[in-house]
Formats: sequence, C-alpha cells, structure tokens
Amino acid sequence: MKLHCLGSGREVGRSCFLLETDQRVLLDYGLKIFSKGGESKTNTLPIPYQGNLDGVFISHAHLDHSGLVPELYTRPFVHWFGTPPTMQISSILWNDSLKIMEDKAPYKKVHIARAEAHWTQMLYGQQLSLGDTDYKLYDAGHILGSSMLKATHKGKSLFYSGDFNSKDTRMHKGAVPPEGIDYLILESTYSDREHPPREETERTLISLIEETVDEGGTVLLPAFAVGRSQELLSILNARLRGIPVYLDGMSKAVTNLYLDNPQYISDPQDFAKSCDSAMFVENTQMRREATQEPGVIVSTAGMMEGGPALSYLMGLHPNSRIIFSGYNVEGTNGWRLLNEGKVFIDKNELEVSIPATYLDLSAHAGRSELLDFLKKANPQKVILNHGDKTQAFAQEIREMGFDAIAPANGDSIELP
Repeated sequence: MKLHCLGSGREVGRSCFLLETDQRVLLDYGLKIFSKGGESKTNTLPIPYQGNLDGVFISHAHLDHSGLVPELYTRPFVHWFGTPPTMQISSILWNDSLKIMEDKAPYKKVHIARAEAHWTQMLYGQQLSLGDTDYKLYDAGHILGSSMLKATHKGKSLFYSGDFNSKDTRMHKGAVPPEGIDYLILESTYSDREHPPREETERTLISLIEETVDEGGTVLLPAFAVGRSQELLSILNARLRGIPVYLDGMSKAVTNLYLDNPQYISDPQDFAKSCDSAMFVENTQMRREATQEPGVIVSTAGMMEGGPALSYLMGLHPNSRIIFSGYNVEGTNGWRLLNEGKVFIDKNELEVSIPATYLDLSAHAGRSELLDFLKKANPQKVILNHGDKTQAFAQEIREMGFDAIAPANGDSIELP
C-alpha cells in the first residue's frame, strides 16, 4: 500500500487522500470553504491528481469531504461510493455551493448530474471489492450516513476514520473501530481540546433560552444545515415546553432527508416528534411572525455567512440572544459576532448589541475520545489528519509507544 496526502494535512478542510494498492482510489474529495484570517483564499482545493482512478470513497456529505466530487466529472468518469444519505445530502450542498460560487465554481450543473448518476450505494457492513482490495464501511456517528472505511489488501488493512464521534448523541450512536487495523488515518480536529459533558451543555442551552424568553426576547440559533439543526430540534423537543420553535433555511430540506432515512438515526420516532413540534418557515410572513413573539429560531447558516439567520438578526427584540453551537472560522460573521459584536451585511459593517454566546455541541471526537479510539484500534502506524495541531499530537502519540506521523499536503507514505 501507498498513501498520498492531497488535502487535510496539518489543516482542517479539503480532505483528500489517494490510496494505492492494485487499485487507485480517493478517500474523500473536499473543499476548504473558509480560510482563517491571514491565510490565502486560493488554497481551497486539494492537490490536483490527474491520473487514472478506480473509485472514490466519500465518508460523508460535509463539503470539506465531498465538495469537489462534481469536479471529477469534468474529465473521464469514475464511480464514487457512499451511503444513500451521503449522496442525497451532498446533492443539496453541491447545488447550493454552485449558486454561491457562480462562475468561480470548479464545476457546473451538468457535472452535478453526472456525479449523481455515477454514485454507487454502499451500506454499513457491506463489503465491496475492487481488484484485489476489499472495502467495508462502518458507522462514524458524525452526521446522517457518515462512514469510516476499512481497506484490506494482501492481508494488510488501512482504516480511514473520516470525521467521527465515539460518544452517543441524541441523533447517532457513537463510532467503534473494528478489529484488525494495521494502519489508521485518524482525524484530529480536537486533539488538544475536551468537549464538556453533553448533559451540562444541554442544560445551559435550555436555561439561556428560558431566561431570554422570560424577558420577551427571541433566541436565534445559527446552525449547520446537516447534523446540528437536527440535534437542536431533538434537544429542544426533549427539554423545552410551551415555547415556539421555528426551523428555517436549508435545514428544512436536510431534515426531511433525516426523516426519509430513519435507519441512520438512533431514535427515529423521537426525531419525528421533534420535527412535528417545530414550525418550518415557508415564507416571509412566517419569518416576521418568528421574531414578533418570544421563541426560538433554528436557522442556517451556522457561521452566519448568508442564509436566513443573517436576515433575522436585524428584526430581533432588544432582549434577544444569539447562541452558536458550532465552530466559527476566524473572519466569518459568526466569529465577528462572538469576538467583536459586529457583522458584515452587503459589505457594510454593522454593530450588534444583542449578546452572542457559544456552546459546544461538536459532532467530532474530543481529545479523550481520540486517544480512546486509538487505543482500541491499536494500529501498527497512525497517520494524523484534519487538525491544526497534528504534529504535536503525533509526538504525544509516539511517546505512548505508537508509530505516528502527521503528513503535510503533498507527502507520500509507504505502508509495507
């Protein structure tokens, strides 16, 4: 086996590895959507690979893992593999990205159609063989249909974690590594940070909502369309009583896909009740109504870079509150609100007096979970990716007795 790091080396975003056995397959093919302050905005794509491909495995639908798949179909076609929810959600996100990027997009509408036509379904536990290499998917516990991949060739196996969460949440069971892993590609997003207990975070969220509503305000929850919006609906349904909840933006279409794929949810009946208790915003009149009474609005975009969340901002009652539950990249409106109390709307900088708070509801494994996953997998070699501090984490893992590396983009690794 030979592995080439084409993206996500010592960084978060544009995930992509090329795995060479008797076949050549890509492991994810994503974009870097936002760059931190001072970073070049041009470094958004993986290192180009123009050689022949035998397949592409997409771990899940988030754009930093799936966002460049349509670009594959600007040249000779290849099949890509993933779960049904990964294909369905990716299609929504690709079309939305095309609208946002317009003529700067690396693909066109026709390439999205080709990508949809060249998808091959894979289910958890199903084995697929390409040449002399066997591939199997496992539940990653990250978002709907998210998967981890095990590739086995000549008695040696490589395991690609993608993004995963090993803790149970309201939406998904935690990820568990299979036995027999020789080489582990391990995401390291939170290698230096622990997540607070989920129960504690949920209690804080509900307390802030009730306090704000009692003062006549509305709570705006900017949320990612995939995963976070649905978990927030579940939390609110379980813990909140007598307070209206509105759902807006792309979250509505994705939530319907969650309802259409109950086998990928921990408790589909409970989630259906959560959706029944929320009001899906369908027009501008409902949008106005949502801000005219105390309540909760769950809306995209999670970092407030567009979407209805930004438009709600100017109509909120003075006693309202904004609560972020996801990561905000430096330079985005979400980051500005949390750190400067400002946003940019139509290129105009505006002061925002409404307080903004961050609560950690991450769908990634925290530091302890990463180390626990590593110990359970017990691989011969660990390849760290998808993190800003992978080199320091690799050194720490080496001190634990593991052979660990943190490749940069462009590095190649021989796996004997």
